[in-house]
Amino acid sequence: MALTLTACQPGETDDTGAAGSSASPSATASAGATATASPAASASADNGSCPTIAKGHKVIWVNNVEGAMNNVIAKDAEMHCDPKSDAGAAYEPVGELKTYSMASGDTKVTVISKNDMKQKTLTAQDGGIAHVKTCADPNGTSYDGGQASADTSDCWGMNFYDVAVGADNKITAMTEVYSS
Repeated sequence: MALTLTACQPGETDDTGAAGSSASPSATASAGATATASPAASASADNGSCPTIAKGHKVIWVNNVEGAMNNVIAKDAEMHCDPKSDAGAAYEPVGELKTYSMASGDTKVTVISKNDMKQKTLTAQDGGIAHVKTCADPNGTSYDGGQASADTSDCWGMNFYDVAVGADNKITAMTEVYSS
């Protein structure tokens, strides 16, 4: 499964004309879909439409969240990109699942609200990591027994996130990437 991404810096416009904040609501999640990368990624004149991930960042694919919502279980995402194409980058999860912990409860988690059609920045403890968990687990299978299935109506994409990773695999910033 691959995800195509196109980079936008904060304040730049994506192909919808919105300032790095929206895409078509009628689009559905699918392999090879067009997307906009997080603010940590940027396209440069040297590499065409291929994003360059900021130093200390990586793109991951989130499988699930566990451990009292302190641990993100994810695979690294491998980028495939042709700088001669305007299609942007395609990401796919690769390798083994890894465990990343959140640096603190006030770690910034920028998520995409499908209902609001824009990104919003939360802290991990004030809804950010709950959104990540809900969207990574659409059938509610990783929730503790007795809990209802998650409401995934506000989930946008395919669980790809640009993360800043500090010491001991601690996520210090997390930004969901647009997908359609």
